[in-house]
Amino acid sequence: MIRIEQLNLAVDTFALSNISLHVKPQEYFVLLGPTGSGKTLLIECLCGLNPIDSGRICIDGVDVTPLEPRSRGIGYVPQDYALFPHKTVRNNIGFGLENRRAARTSIRREVDRLMGQLGVNHLAERFPQKLSGGEKQRVALARALVLEPRVLLLDEPVSALDEQTRDSLCRQLKQLQKSTHTTTVHVCHNFAEMLVVADRVGIVWQGRIVQVGTPQEVLQRPSSAQVARFVQAGNLLGARAAADGQWLRLACHGGVEFRAARQDVQTAAGEVVVMVRPENIQLASARPENPPPGTTVLEGSVREVVDLGSLVKLNVACGAAVELLVSLGKREYNSSRIAAGDHVSLAVAPEDVHVMQKP
Repeated sequence: MIRIEQLNLAVDTFALSNISLHVKPQEYFVLLGPTGSGKTLLIECLCGLNPIDSGRICIDGVDVTPLEPRSRGIGYVPQDYALFPHKTVRNNIGFGLENRRAARTSIRREVDRLMGQLGVNHLAERFPQKLSGGEKQRVALARALVLEPRVLLLDEPVSALDEQTRDSLCRQLKQLQKSTHTTTVHVCHNFAEMLVVADRVGIVWQGRIVQVGTPQEVLQRPSSAQVARFVQAGNLLGARAAADGQWLRLACHGGVEFRAARQDVQTAAGEVVVMVRPENIQLASARPENPPPGTTVLEGSVREVVDLGSLVKLNVACGAAVELLVSLGKREYNSSRIAAGDHVSLAVAPEDVHVMQKP
């Protein structure tokens, strides 16, 4: 549905550089990256608000690069929602249809339908200044969807909302996208927000897209140490890699050693970065008997236990210079009866050890 080819745009000292991206029909695609990475600038290029220096943008097989925003078949919800302050909710939503000179009965029917679908029909005669953040977001969505766009662009749609409202609206956004089958591109910098809605995600870093994949692919197999830090990898260690039969032996700085499957990495020797996600570390009070081949087994001491409600995080010192973060479900932690100061054993399967080239 969306095809970006070698897009370049320079704005003052910042630039979008050689961006190529394909978004599938009916896909919910998230552009995720830190503030200032170029996410908003990129979707402004998609909808035509920023003419690009070079490259091409195609929507549904049509080159829209030279077209004005209104001719691209795109619905756009900016970060501040941009509702008309002098128009009621009903008139805000119906604005696009009025511009198309649709019949009044058709406008009323479509506006009523969308207000009901998004749960704002009781707000029909209110003005934007009398709406909450979540209500404004729903009205802005309805205004964009009333024109039945081929593509919907959402720029930080829930960033100004509290956590509870954000999670609820993210679930509603996902359900709405499934019911309308609208190809959607959602910009955010919040990791948890991305997990709720994304079919696939593109990581934007300093004006470039550095990785594209499913949320789990990006979580478990980040393309670089930068991406790993951004997606909250938990444990990143410098190491020296060496071939060891069917395994890659990873001697980490600090004395601990991991093993990874050789076929999962591009390098068989040299300086690398090792990532082990906290939830992939098995913790027990005693060393496991007969662990599967390639399993890394480490001994350590629990330094700190942090109870986060449904999740418990433990800092475990392994040797003098390495501290690993371990994440357990609350029920799993309660059954283990492990506390700060206890001696523990850690086990990591080779497929859960991810190796990246050193930057």
